[in-house]
Amino acid sequence: MSDARNHTFRCPRCGKEMSYDAGMDMLWCPDPECGMAVRRTSTGGTGQDSAGYASSGGGGRGSARWPVEPEDAWPEEPPRRGRKALIFLGAIATVVAVLAMVYSPLLWPKRPVISISPDTVSFNDFSGDGALPQAFAIQNDGKGALEWSIDTDASWLTIQPLTGTLEEGVQVVTLRADIGGMAPGTYEAICTVSGVRAYNTPQEVNIVLELREPPEARAMKEMLGENVELFYGLQPPYVSGPTGTEIELLDNDAAADGTWDALVQFLVEDYTDESPYIEDLQMCGSFAETLHNNAEAAGIRSAWVSIDILGQEVGHALNAFVTTDRGLVFVDCTGEDASAVAAVGGDAGTCDYDKAAYVQVGKPYGLVSIEYAESSSYVFYERYLTAWESYVAELEDYNALVDEYNTLVGGRTLVAGSAEARRAQRLHGDIQSRRIELEIQQEVIGQCQWTSVGTVERIEIYW
Repeated sequence: MSDARNHTFRCPRCGKEMSYDAGMDMLWCPDPECGMAVRRTSTGGTGQDSAGYASSGGGGRGSARWPVEPEDAWPEEPPRRGRKALIFLGAIATVVAVLAMVYSPLLWPKRPVISISPDTVSFNDFSGDGALPQAFAIQNDGKGALEWSIDTDASWLTIQPLTGTLEEGVQVVTLRADIGGMAPGTYEAICTVSGVRAYNTPQEVNIVLELREPPEARAMKEMLGENVELFYGLQPPYVSGPTGTEIELLDNDAAADGTWDALVQFLVEDYTDESPYIEDLQMCGSFAETLHNNAEAAGIRSAWVSIDILGQEVGHALNAFVTTDRGLVFVDCTGEDASAVAAVGGDAGTCDYDKAAYVQVGKPYGLVSIEYAESSSYVFYERYLTAWESYVAELEDYNALVDEYNTLVGGRTLVAGSAEARRAQRLHGDIQSRRIELEIQQEVIGQCQWTSVGTVERIEIYW
């Protein structure tokens, strides 16, 4: 007996190879567009089996075989419309799902949609001159008015505007970074954009700020040594004395750097140094605060400086300026304090308390009367200090000669030509010569040598 599973039959409608369903004893076309199906029926006749299949010999796949029984042996079945419809509906559902994912914002009825561009904003200040403002745009890709607002987690970030309503078009939001007092490094923040009834609220904008030290700060650190910190736009965390009054620096945005001569002229006309130094009441911090504020008001950029002294609990305060011809210079205008004068070549009252200061970590704090400060270099101060030490040593020798001369001639009348008279004459000539040398030296170094407060351990500069 022949079996349909062992034969190959092709669809009479489309010519494709048909499949056999043993459960239903049917042949059906796999092409859903065709849908042809036939069922086996019993027929009689010579050369045919009882099932109505024609014997086809080899029955190999791909050979041209077809049942030879009468046409009514395999009557045509109507197309399987349910299966065809199911396949069609599945394809439609897939297409609809894809379109919904791609175009869903456009299909949302009468609700706004937040669109942000770009979603990452970067600031940088590699030159030390400040970070340029940046911006991003808000757009409403939905329907209806978008009532939006922005919030951020960064105190250094200024946003303008913070709220608005957008129905169409674009709203540009400007960002500004206030980097005053911020240390070099990378800072990150987030701007959160929220919208009333918006489908995709909230949206986030990533903010990145990269800061490097200004060239001025790098140069100062290289010059002053390690353990130096510079701050811009910050108030120093110090008080002016035991009363606890905080230092308050008043800056002038229009203040600028000038020449050394212009700075000296300002110091000569300024009266800060003429105030008396009063322990626990008006001390170095107050003098430096007053000079800073007076200089800024006069259009001269100034810094308030604090130094720690090695082995001492209490430090010292002074001022810093950047001049166009000498670079960074320090000024100490701490007022009348007799203990600050180490040696006097004349009357102590002639000392001017405006002094050029010489500051370098690991070295003694140096002072030179402002009119004798020919350079801001610490090497100059070391040479100046050596000149003073030489002057003091020669002054001691001079005074010893004067004492010897006075002892020799005091209360006595010397006989001309005597040994004592000749000795007194030599001493007198030596004294006169040394006096002239001392006067020349004093003309170069000034009348006042200032006491060092100690070795500088740490420097903080507040611009």
